[in-house]
Amino acid sequence: MLLFFFSFPVFSQNIEEIDSILFSEMLAIHHEDFQRKSSLNFHLGNHEASEEYFNSLVDNKLKGTFLDNFKVSGINEKINHIYEIEKPFYLMSYSSWCVPSNGELEALELLIDKHSDWMDFVLILWDKKVDAKKFAKQFHPKTKVLYVNELSNTETKTIKMLKHKLGMPISLTICSDKIILNIRKNTQVHPTVDKEIAMQKCYKNISNDIMLLRKHEDF
Repeated sequence: MLLFFFSFPVFSQNIEEIDSILFSEMLAIHHEDFQRKSSLNFHLGNHEASEEYFNSLVDNKLKGTFLDNFKVSGINEKINHIYEIEKPFYLMSYSSWCVPSNGELEALELLIDKHSDWMDFVLILWDKKVDAKKFAKQFHPKTKVLYVNELSNTETKTIKMLKHKLGMPISLTICSDKIILNIRKNTQVHPTVDKEIAMQKCYKNISNDIMLLRKHEDF
């Protein structure tokens, strides 16, 4: 479940025109109007319009921006800033109260085994270390696990960007030069759907993001 929907004026903009702008700067410029319009449609029951606003924000404003080098803490290795991750990576934003989608963990297991030689799979949790560590146990052991403790208030800007403005769970596709290639709401498959079918759907969507990384990195 996403925490927030947001809205903005929809118009096209080439990635070449925005690829020197920080993600936080672009989000700050367009978030307020986007939030207002999307929330109105959502409360009116027009959920499809809210989804369209989100996708347009990503496609026209956020793709091609640089991820901010925000502070993080690492659980399974020492990491102090996100830029210390040198490989291209798939960043999953979660809190410990979130429940991964039916089929998501199984899809990640396969994809991490297949692609972890050239890219990283990163899980960031907005929690205390003890809660983040417990939640991360269900993910593949090669997953890099990061956390930001809201209670410390040391990374207010980061928390606003990736948690309160984008919502959770959400994933970002980030190349080695820290350009954002995609931002996507995590695939949600109902628990009643057959596990194999659910896994295939999650696998396909994550694979599409990995293909973006391969193309950009020219592997």
